[in-house]
Amino acid sequence: MKKVLILSSSPVENANSGLLCRAFAKGAEEAGGQVELIPLREKNIRFCQGCEACVKTGKGCVQQDDMAELIEKMHQADVFVLATPIYFMTVSAQLKTFMDRFIAGEQFMRQSSGKKAYFISVSAAPEARAKENHEAANGAFRGFLKCLRSVEEGGILNASGCYAPGSIEGTEWLDKAYEMGKTV
Repeated sequence: MKKVLILSSSPVENANSGLLCRAFAKGAEEAGGQVELIPLREKNIRFCQGCEACVKTGKGCVQQDDMAELIEKMHQADVFVLATPIYFMTVSAQLKTFMDRFIAGEQFMRQSSGKKAYFISVSAAPEARAKENHEAANGAFRGFLKCLRSVEEGGILNASGCYAPGSIEGTEWLDKAYEMGKTV
């Protein structure tokens, strides 16, 4: 049974990206995965201070917040999903902060092989203009994976045309997230 960790980075409860995460989770569970969904808004994650103590000492980050727990969960997962709304054409501040702080767990992940990562993003822009909105976010995700080196990209879902919380209900995007979840 694969362990699947889903990190939803929207600061809004019942946000469209969160609904996509739940659809992905349902598909992953039906595929036999053991799923844990964590809204990053519920975690205390401070900004990286750039001190590199984690790199120099190998003992993790000197900040005492929830990041150590999240790094451990990432290390234990076989599959992880990063989900974000698109803000100013890239990932949310919550997800970017998580990625920056992951420098403390980077060595963990480099020693792990066989992990897969998925990316889910949601843009308010209509589909005709959404591609440009998603490019930087997809680049941030792929850059994060490149730093981890041993994690394979499993898939990317870029939903568009969804602004207000819940407006994704009744769209094809939920079905696509569910189907992507079944591929874990």
